[in-house]
Amino acid sequence: MVRTLVLHDHEGSAAAALLALVLGPAMTAPLMSTSVDWKDAVACVLVLAPAGLTPAGIDRLARLVPIHLPVALWLLPAPGAEERFRAAAEAFGDRLALAAVVPAEKERLVAAGVALRRRILRGASEMPRDELRAMVFDGLGARNTCTLCTGHGDEVRATPIEYLLLDDRLYLLTEGGEKFANLLFNPRVSVGVYDPYTSMGALFGLQLTGRATRVTPSSPEFNRVLLARGLSVSHLSDLPVLVHLVRVDLEEAELVSSEAKRRGYRARQRLRL
Repeated sequence: MVRTLVLHDHEGSAAAALLALVLGPAMTAPLMSTSVDWKDAVACVLVLAPAGLTPAGIDRLARLVPIHLPVALWLLPAPGAEERFRAAAEAFGDRLALAAVVPAEKERLVAAGVALRRRILRGASEMPRDELRAMVFDGLGARNTCTLCTGHGDEVRATPIEYLLLDDRLYLLTEGGEKFANLLFNPRVSVGVYDPYTSMGALFGLQLTGRATRVTPSSPEFNRVLLARGLSVSHLSDLPVLVHLVRVDLEEAELVSSEAKRRGYRARQRLRL
């Protein structure tokens, strides 16, 4: 399984555990552990206290981490952090993807972990962009049901709903409801498309992010989508309720696919759209 390894000293164990939650799939281990398994690792994250971290110790760390892995170095707030960052830049060279002080606020650390995860996955994505894009949209075209996730403030909602893929966008016909209470204030959405789990050899799942827009009934786009669905404006007007059309412009896709692995790539891929 592709994963990020989070190595830590005693003082950094709590921050390492929190980072591992959002970096997942991940595994934590004490820095001095003799049983670190580097197989299938895509990155190494170090969470350490600056005290006692000498330039010689940083050189040993650089030799410990396999040379092909990117490294993120988080140091706990303490005097001497900047000096250690300079030494790490010399020791790790281009492999050092991030050098930062662990934020005191939990929310900032979680946000930084999410940003790091996305950066790691983009760097670890081995599939050529055109091939990955084709796999994403072929998968969407072969399916028609998703979970639309919306949120605003403390309110969140996950709505199972049918979709139409047209011109690399998702179109949703809906009677309205509480999801619009979120969409009216926050157009950002996440969409899940996936197959039921049967085995590790038959995985398909997409986590999509994008922006939702309500398409007005008077627009040519509205009529074009109805035509693609085999419907007409007159058909909708005969219904006893209003029907609305939502377009989702996709921005990013995170794919988990056994087919990707069979083609010789990592099963987890990320694509900016």
